Amino acid sequence: MENKIENIKIRQTWLDEIIDDISPEFQDSDNAFQALATSLILDIDINGIDPADIIVDGSQDKQIDIIRINENSEEGYAVVDIIQAKNSTGFSSNVIIQIRNGLDWIFERPKEEYRKIDNEDFVTKIDEIRELRMTHGPSNIEVNAFFTTKGDSTVLSEEYLQERKVLIDKYSSAGFSNFSYKEIGASELVGFIEERERVKKQIDLKVPIVYDRNRGSLIQFNTGETKSVVCTITGITLAEVASTEHRDAIFDLNVRPYYGSKGRVNNEILNTCSSDESSRFWFLNNGVTMVCDKFELVDDPDNHFLNVKNAQIVNGCQTTVTIREAFESDSLNSDVKLVLKVYATDNANLVDRITLTTNNQNRITERDLRANEPVQRDIQRIMNEIHGHFYERKNKEYRNFRGSKRKLIVPNTKAAQAYLAIVRNKPSKARGYLGAIWSEFYQEIFSNATVDDLLVCYKIFDLCQKKASDSKKDSSLERIDRDVRVYGMFHIARILGFLLINDKWGTENILNLRTFLNDFDMDSNQTQENYDRAAEYAVQIRKLDEIEYPVPTLYYKANISKNRIMAKIQELKESE
Repeated sequence: MENKIENIKIRQTWLDEIIDDISPEFQDSDNAFQALATSLILDIDINGIDPADIIVDGSQDKQIDIIRINENSEEGYAVVDIIQAKNSTGFSSNVIIQIRNGLDWIFERPKEEYRKIDNEDFVTKIDEIRELRMTHGPSNIEVNAFFTTKGDSTVLSEEYLQERKVLIDKYSSAGFSNFSYKEIGASELVGFIEERERVKKQIDLKVPIVYDRNRGSLIQFNTGETKSVVCTITGITLAEVASTEHRDAIFDLNVRPYYGSKGRVNNEILNTCSSDESSRFWFLNNGVTMVCDKFELVDDPDNHFLNVKNAQIVNGCQTTVTIREAFESDSLNSDVKLVLKVYATDNANLVDRITLTTNNQNRITERDLRANEPVQRDIQRIMNEIHGHFYERKNKEYRNFRGSKRKLIVPNTKAAQAYLAIVRNKPSKARGYLGAIWSEFYQEIFSNATVDDLLVCYKIFDLCQKKASDSKKDSSLERIDRDVRVYGMFHIARILGFLLINDKWGTENILNLRTFLNDFDMDSNQTQENYDRAAEYAVQIRKLDEIEYPVPTLYYKANISKNRIMAKIQELKESE
């Protein structure tokens, strides 16, 4: 027990050092801890938290600091993440009672009651969640609640555990597709940090295979620089492969994360490998695909196996981790077998194509699949070579960057959103339908955008996002001004793009765009004046529809807000 307490203290000290380091950027240590914890829990950049998701800046936050809503309108579902982050070293039973009360306000209190809360951001988020519940139904909404401190999540008082059970029992039966509540303490937070900073290591494997010399139990095929084998392995072997240190490093090239065993497909995998049907697993599962630098088939009469150098599982992450979970919980049946396909090649393009074409079994975001496309690689290379910026085409690709280098990171999601809003005149789509960037709008964005277009748009959007964060804390602003700057930042960015660039984009304007990039100063008087003009126009437009569309988040997802912006820009063009 003493060693355990000491380890927690070491981790708490590490967190304190990180918080002290970033506190100047976030005003104080409490805000810094909130930002750090949120970025780790939601797996986003610490500077990438949407100001509209922050509730804590107002009074009467009901012990709710962050509410992030991810809606997939195409699939008809939404995920709501709710976070309470306290820069303390314990888990208070009083706080969990207050969190439950906050959830009650979000999901249960009538409109006439919650609209009286003296926290505009909280009320706006409740409105948005209620609208989603009406649109998609509670069975298509997933709710994840987190209480995070620097404490020890394994040391909880009896009173806390009682209140925790009440909260979970209540909302687990509220009709949501899934409800979860988790404590995140010092160990978990440092674990997230270690995972982010984990150095990728080469994984060499010895993989026993199921072999019968009297039956055709494997296939080998070689062509050019590529060598391949298709064979059968046991579920236990796969579980052991997935347990190789560093844990989960074998999935570094996999385009999809693990979705958890509660999803339909993964739940079926888990049921099959641990039920009476386990002997049929080979027939019911598509198997696992692995790429490597090279492999050798050892054809020993009593011990057939593959020696694999620098192995990566590029398809079958869901199957692999589900089987590993079953193995670790002693529920994996020993007769489980499945197909393993191994490709050895030093052709990076072929590896990318294998990764792409084999990932069609489980739901995966288009953004993940697009990360290795030639256009994304080209943008990354050119943006770095010409502009000295780091285009992040893969999630957490530059997670180890520190200090001034972090300011040069350009996430492809943000750059694409900004381009769609500013150049393609679709701020409502950019704000409300992030997933569509990689499907419906992908060709429109990346078939037309130059690298300079993307970088200029990102710079403009980045300015608007920083202004939104500042506006959240500016008590001197009128409510409508604040709402517009926070929730309408894509619409302001659209206007600001016109004011700064005069809508002159593309290769024919590349010299002007590069001049802009060279001269751009976020803090200059000219930039600030143009931002203020754009915000003022946006406020004027918002006032036209405030009565008919009282909820700002819903207003800025509606086409009417975009149409009003376009009309204003046309008016400005005609007045020149």
